[in-house]
Formats: sequence, C-alpha cells, structure tokens
Amino acid sequence: MKMKRSGVFALAIFLIYIMSSGAYASTEASLSVSVAKYEPFPVEPGSYFDIWFKIDNIGMDTAKNATIVLEPQFPFSTDDDALTVIGILNRLDSIMVKYRVNVDVNAVEGTSKLYVKYSSDPKMSVMVSDSFGIDIRTSDADINVVSIATKPVQFLPGQKGDADIVIKNTADSTLKNIKVTMDLSSATVPFAPLGKSTTYIINNMAGGEEETATFEIIATPEAISGIYKIPLTITFSDNVGNDYTSSEIVSLIVGGTPDLLVNVEPEKLFLSGTTGDIRVNIINKGLVDVKYVTVKIESDDDFELLSNDEIYIGNIDSDDFDSASFSIHISPSFSGDLSIPMTLTYMSANNDAFEVDETLEMRVYTASEAQSLGLISKSSASTIYAAIVIVAVVYIGYRKYKKRKKD
Repeated sequence: MKMKRSGVFALAIFLIYIMSSGAYASTEASLSVSVAKYEPFPVEPGSYFDIWFKIDNIGMDTAKNATIVLEPQFPFSTDDDALTVIGILNRLDSIMVKYRVNVDVNAVEGTSKLYVKYSSDPKMSVMVSDSFGIDIRTSDADINVVSIATKPVQFLPGQKGDADIVIKNTADSTLKNIKVTMDLSSATVPFAPLGKSTTYIINNMAGGEEETATFEIIATPEAISGIYKIPLTITFSDNVGNDYTSSEIVSLIVGGTPDLLVNVEPEKLFLSGTTGDIRVNIINKGLVDVKYVTVKIESDDDFELLSNDEIYIGNIDSDDFDSASFSIHISPSFSGDLSIPMTLTYMSANNDAFEVDETLEMRVYTASEAQSLGLISKSSASTIYAAIVIVAVVYIGYRKYKKRKKD
C-alpha cells in the first residue's frame, strides 16, 4: 500500500514539473522569420535585388534583443551590414527588415538558397538558422548572329567553300542544347551542303560567350550570280528547361571576278597611210556574266581615230562575246606593230565595277612588205601606192584646211 502511494506521489511530482516547464516555455519570446517579398522578381545574374524579411514575435513574452543576421553564400553577397539588431519586439508584434543583395554574374538559373540566423536574444538563446529560396532567371535569354564570313566571299558556280557563322550568347547565364540550322532546302537557293548536315550542334555556351558554326557548302553548277538570303534557325534551352527559338537571315553570294579576253581584228589589210575599220572583240570566258560594257580607244601619233572614241556594248553573258567597230587612219610614215590604247569598263552581275586599261596591237605593212609577203599583187601594189599618195595629199590638205579654219 505504501509502495502504491509513493508511486502516485512521484507521478504527481513529475506531472507538475512537466506542466510548470510548459508554462515557462509558453511565456518566452519566440521569433518567426519569413520573406515578405523581393524585387525584382525573378532576380537576374549580375544584378542587385531588395529583399524584405518579416520578423514576428509569436511567443508569450517580449523579445528583449531581437536580432537577425544575413549569411549570404554563392551566388549571393551583400554590401549592407549583415547584422540587424531590432531590439525590443513586443508579443504578437512584427517588423520588416530590408537587405540589398547582389547576385553573382555566374549564377546558375534556378532556385538558390539565401541563409539567415535570428534570435529573440542572442545572449540568452541559440541563434536559429533558416534559408529561403530565391528564383534566378535570365530575362534576355537569346542567341544572336554576330557575323558571317564565307570562303570564298563570292562563290563561282560549282565552287566549294565554307560559311562561318559567329553566334553569341547575349544572356548572362549558360544556355544549352544549341542547334544552328541553315535551311538550304528551297529550290530557289543554289547551294547544297557538302558532306555534313546543315545543323551545327553546341552542347552549352556560357553567358557572353561566342562560338563559330562552320558549314561546308557548294554552289550548284547552274547557279546564277546574285545575293541569296538563307533562313537560319537557332534553338536552345536555359538551365531550367525553357526552350527558345531564334530566326535569322544570312546571305550567300554567287559571283566572282569576270574573266574577259580582248583582241583587235582589222576588217582589211592595213598599209601605211590607209584608212579602214578595226573591230575590238570582247570575249567573256569566265563563269559570271558582265553588264554595262563600254569600250574606249584613243588616237596617238601613229594613227588617228575618225569615228567616236567610245562605244557602249551592254551585257555579255558567260561563254559569249560582242564587239565594237572603230574607223582609223594610219600615219603614212608608220609601219610595224601598231599599239592601240584601249579602256574597258564594265560591271559584274553583282554590280562590282571594273576598269581595265590594255594596249591592243595590230600589224601595219608598207606596200613593199605586203607585196613581198604575197599579201597583195604587184599590180595591186602600184594601185595602192597611187591611192596612198592621193589619200595622203587629200588628208594633208584637209588637216591644213581644218587648222586654218580653226585659227
């Protein structure tokens, strides 16, 4: 019986202790910390944001020395004083504490933890640790084409080469699963991939990084000179799984430097002191067309130009030719290889301008040379001699008359 009474007494003492302890605990100050808001939302790598913590006293007593400490870890940091002493915080009261926090430029997209410690009185109780998720996003997730360079700059029909497309990650964070696709499928595009796919794959690119996507291509043999706009599609993802598509236009050029051959062809045998027509032939032996072709020749001491000095020809297609005729008079005192200064101007199909100066050569004979070579008969030589003398007299007289009239 005594044993039972002593057990009941002990149990009663224990219950009283437990109850008294709970009553003591309920009278202590107790803090609760939450994030009221942070701006901007979401935050971006390489930027600052403001965050407001709400501190509530949920205990039954007044907090004598309420304190909160910001403990930022990568990718966060702060220039503010991390320790904020609130002081007295009455029961069921609350207060806001603001910090300005920096996000590292190399922060990864997603949710990162921002750590704090707090206590109603650090001298009397242990600091409580807590963390809060901060949403990091890159608002300008994009990849842009910086430049395009082709080798060669202009493709001749049937020519092989490379197109180097430099792309840049303009976002602050890493982008991944990047695919650069050049669309050569259109029937109007005279280019085809050479050996490799028309898609270039990059696993990931850090913020601000550039990379070159190289495509091996060939111009079709029947390609016509011109500038061709090629659709370029870039797909990629950010670190939180969002997918993006960017569309660009790049240009490929079919063209090149024209290859012209020029010669002079007399329409008759030229002897010293005679007059006749010469034909300047322009042969386009290259793979690209030319246009706006103009031929100009100038007189010198050995011959005089009797017709217009400049003749417009127009367009000459690849593997075609055209000509311009000029009338000239050979000086009676000249024989041998006659040099004819000529200027040829034209444009390529892509409007690149060219001007070429050349000296054409044509053989001029004396009557005796022509007779000895069997180019003319003896009787023809006598007639030619007489004709030359008459022409020379008339020509000299005409020049004198023209000079007197001018004076």
